[in-house]
Amino acid sequence: MRVWRSTTVRVASGRAGAVATWRPALAALALGLLALLPRTLGLADYFTTDEAYHWITRTERFSAALAAGRWGDTLLTGHPGVTNMWLGSLGLALERSLLGAGLIESPSPVEHLAWLRLPGATLQAMLVPAGYLLLRRLVAPFTALVAGALWATSPYLIAHGRLLHLDALLTSFVTLSLLLLIPTNDRRPKTEDEAPDCEGRGESALIGSRSSVLGPWSLVGSAVCGGLALLTKGPALVLLPFAGLLTIVACSVQHAAWRRPRSVIYHLQSAFPRFALWLGVALLTVVALWPALWAEPGRALARYAGEIVSNGGRPNGDGQFFLGRAVADPGPLFYPLADLFRTTPLALVGLLAYVGFGIWDVGSWIRAGQARLKSNIHNPTLLVLLAFVLFWTLVMTLGPKKFDRYVLPTWPALLVLSAAGLTRIADRLAARDTARASGRIEGYDRQRRVGRRSSVVGRWSLAGLVLAAELSQPLLVHPYYLSYYNPLLGGGTVAQRTFLIGWGEGMDQVGAWLRARPDIGYGPVLSALGRTLQPFVPVDVRDVEDYGRLPANYAVVYLESVQRGAHPEIYRALQGTVPLHRVVIHGIEYARIYQLPRPFATPLDARFGTGLTLRGVTVERAPGRITVTPAWDVRTPPAGDYHAFVHLLDAQGRRVAQVDAPPGGGDAPPTGRWQAGQQIAVPLPLELPPALPPGAYRLTLGLYDTASGARLPLTAGTPADPAVAGEHALLLGTVEIP
Repeated sequence: MRVWRSTTVRVASGRAGAVATWRPALAALALGLLALLPRTLGLADYFTTDEAYHWITRTERFSAALAAGRWGDTLLTGHPGVTNMWLGSLGLALERSLLGAGLIESPSPVEHLAWLRLPGATLQAMLVPAGYLLLRRLVAPFTALVAGALWATSPYLIAHGRLLHLDALLTSFVTLSLLLLIPTNDRRPKTEDEAPDCEGRGESALIGSRSSVLGPWSLVGSAVCGGLALLTKGPALVLLPFAGLLTIVACSVQHAAWRRPRSVIYHLQSAFPRFALWLGVALLTVVALWPALWAEPGRALARYAGEIVSNGGRPNGDGQFFLGRAVADPGPLFYPLADLFRTTPLALVGLLAYVGFGIWDVGSWIRAGQARLKSNIHNPTLLVLLAFVLFWTLVMTLGPKKFDRYVLPTWPALLVLSAAGLTRIADRLAARDTARASGRIEGYDRQRRVGRRSSVVGRWSLAGLVLAAELSQPLLVHPYYLSYYNPLLGGGTVAQRTFLIGWGEGMDQVGAWLRARPDIGYGPVLSALGRTLQPFVPVDVRDVEDYGRLPANYAVVYLESVQRGAHPEIYRALQGTVPLHRVVIHGIEYARIYQLPRPFATPLDARFGTGLTLRGVTVERAPGRITVTPAWDVRTPPAGDYHAFVHLLDAQGRRVAQVDAPPGGGDAPPTGRWQAGQQIAVPLPLELPPALPPGAYRLTLGLYDTASGARLPLTAGTPADPAVAGEHALLLGTVEIP
């Protein structure tokens, strides 16, 4: 009997061990898939401004320099963006290999961009489960799982993770470096059930276990990630002092745990070799992966430092927008408010819960007079992450140049804090259910089993809620993840009145609408973000500054340009008429498309009816013919179908020639189907009688209903004499017939 019981215990223990081993791996795999799909599906969507103007070309030049062994030519920007260009070059090599093998056709510009984006997006997805596994060393497993789900499905992180850009890479490298640098505590409960309640779970080494050691491999891994962050973008320098301080604190707490009280000098001396090793490995990583340092280290480092000073140390040269007005520096409220708007509802609830429970626990600790604050909210790992969020945000706030993505490296830490708040809510709900069940069940063992079962059910119910709620958020905005703003705070409708919005998203829809226009070939299109639009239209896209300098057909007014207050005179002129089309994505009006007025020789500013404006007219004379070309601006389409008439009157008021024709041309839709915002200019040829005497003649123009013959009222402009020209006829001017 004893042997049977011993065997049963060993089998049960083996099964539990297998479950404990495979459960994190399966969770990591699920999180990886959850992160991979939204980051890699549909990458051929639109161009951001930085991709179109900088990173595509830089990646191609970087790849060419590597292939030719021109190491100095890999210095393309001071950011330095090396990791981004390495990953983009990998995508470029993959594209060329498949193209050479005949497996794909020659890609379009946006498909080419998708190949460049693919390796970086895939890496971003792979680093999410890596972060989850690192978090399991530091916090309760369930908190790590919720944090991983929030990380994988955050629309804001997904948006940047899909781009050929720097901030998402910087975020991942900084976060992994920080998580690897926080030492673990071997006495942390291995499963949720080992901890009697939520207090004290997942405590890191900073609590003071004798086994609290920052392992050499963790230190080296953290340094490698730190070096990759430095290779990505200059703000990674912010990580260096924080890493040094964290190393000192870890050493001092470790000495305290070993019952070896030492002086501050001793702690510094103990931490110095570790931090020196960290710095050495980080710098070695930088040198190994940046070929420009092999050939021209002085120029590369000068460019690196110059980028930080010249770019980050000044307000954005194109202007900023915050709280409804154009500003140079948005000020200290910018980043906290931007972070709140970028959260999902569930993440926001978790952050509020973390703050609220943190304050409550401190108050309870003070009232109880305990020697030590025991709370999962005050887990030292969470306090380290909170300190990092505050430190990074403060440094970014001190600089005058601000974009919401500049604090993106704090986002995984923020989501871990949110997960801790959500876990605390689940624990409180489970504890309440356990208390109710315990009141109806007798026996200590049954109470314990019921309590444990209730806690597990509560946690997994929360996990299902997190997954369903968070997964729905990116699905609602695919592929325009940058347009996501927290619906609890008003979503995009409020955000567009609060923040600078628009990085090129929506230009694909602008291009699709323009391509469908029958008159798209009439002339070029004007846009302030020409390179983000050019791949989507078959005509030349010129800068908006060319307005008035050359004939153009359409102009695209992008929200970002209007918010910044760029070129106010040009945009005021463009917005003087009605937009033909608006591109609205998730409540944000990204772009307005205007058709530009047709050229005319003589301005008139006349109006027929309530909204049909005649901006001007061009009169051309030829032997036996006068051609009148009115330039119509459709503010409000006429209610019926009208024809235009042009009459030529002699000095006595007699009509000597006339033409009647649809004002939009014979093949165009009738006036009743005109669209507000259209600009129409169709020549109306007036054939002259052969024996017309020379002299001065008056030209009149009007519109009449083809069914009733009633003329459309002339509501503005110089009317012709109704006694000779009839009512509602516009006097165009006098023509001399030689």
